[in-house]
Amino acid sequence: MPIELAPVPCNDKAVEKLSRLAVTYINEDRTEGYKFALNRIANVYLHAQGPGGNVYYLDLDVLETKCHIGSPKPWKRCDVRPFMETQISGNCNTTILHTPEGYSYLYSYDCALVPDPPEKLQQTCPTCPVLLSVDSPVAMETAGITLEAYKRQSTLGAGLGVKRVTRAAVQNVPKKAVFVEYTVQQCPEENIKCITLKGFSTAGFCTGSVYGDMSKHPDVQVSCEMYKIQHHIIESFPLETTQPIPSDPPTPDVAQPAPIDPTAMPSLPTDPPVVVNPSVLLSSSSESAERTVSQQQHTRTLDSSSEEIGVLVARRPPFNFRYPRRKRDKRQSLTETSPSHSPVFLSDFPSGSSPFRSCPGPARYATA
Repeated sequence: MPIELAPVPCNDKAVEKLSRLAVTYINEDRTEGYKFALNRIANVYLHAQGPGGNVYYLDLDVLETKCHIGSPKPWKRCDVRPFMETQISGNCNTTILHTPEGYSYLYSYDCALVPDPPEKLQQTCPTCPVLLSVDSPVAMETAGITLEAYKRQSTLGAGLGVKRVTRAAVQNVPKKAVFVEYTVQQCPEENIKCITLKGFSTAGFCTGSVYGDMSKHPDVQVSCEMYKIQHHIIESFPLETTQPIPSDPPTPDVAQPAPIDPTAMPSLPTDPPVVVNPSVLLSSSSESAERTVSQQQHTRTLDSSSEEIGVLVARRPPFNFRYPRRKRDKRQSLTETSPSHSPVFLSDFPSGSSPFRSCPGPARYATA
């Protein structure tokens, strides 16, 4: 039976939301490099599969940002690398499954990005720096010099070493200068270059520059973002004996607690109710953070002790009651579905021009 793919307009609201969500999922899945930003939606195909859900094939144009992949900052708040710093752009062929229950999952993605040719940059901006190999001795020496300068300026730099140089560039006119970007981590010993060990994850991200001759009192500039400090060692504690959480928790056969005098106890805050709307696409944490905060603030202004529902009264549970929390699935994993409703995914990403004028969509950033 042939698979029927339907083209979808690139300005469709659901497609735009899925595209932003796809870039968020891609950035969360990657472990190296810089975060991507969505530039435009190039093409969209939909494979509707009824009870199996809808499979979207999104051709997305992306740009590299200045945020390292380990930064907690969402990609929407990251600055796209400008043209004079050698812009890196490309596309991501992304497959998204949207289930009938309203959840979205990243099934697969394939991203290919390339930097602007240096000849193109030099023709437009002869004084702009050009990219340098991150493994070059000049890049490694510059990273070490700038990190040592940071250690002298801040107490947060104590014990840090260069984990990996992620970007390097050199400028010859009007003045000799080398620019580097690199990740840092806590080193087991005082070394400039760390040997990556298990248990020593990235502690931060630094950008530095050295102007002039490195051997003759150069002008050194450096700034670091410490987003995961490693100073604290977490000791192991005996784990509490816990029972596996069933899908439907049984009613415990224990004596009910004695009635508590509400006047003898201070009012305890309760967690706000969580409402799940399956008809709405699942939004990412970065997109829904502001809405969650506003909902919590609004909920906490209501009466936290009881809520009258018709003639029934929903009372607050005892203070030592704990709701069982199911383990959250990874975003890339799919929920279990019946064999007859399993979604089908194409092995080859669909290609071809779209019949809609909205494809490709408008670019969000200016590129040369």
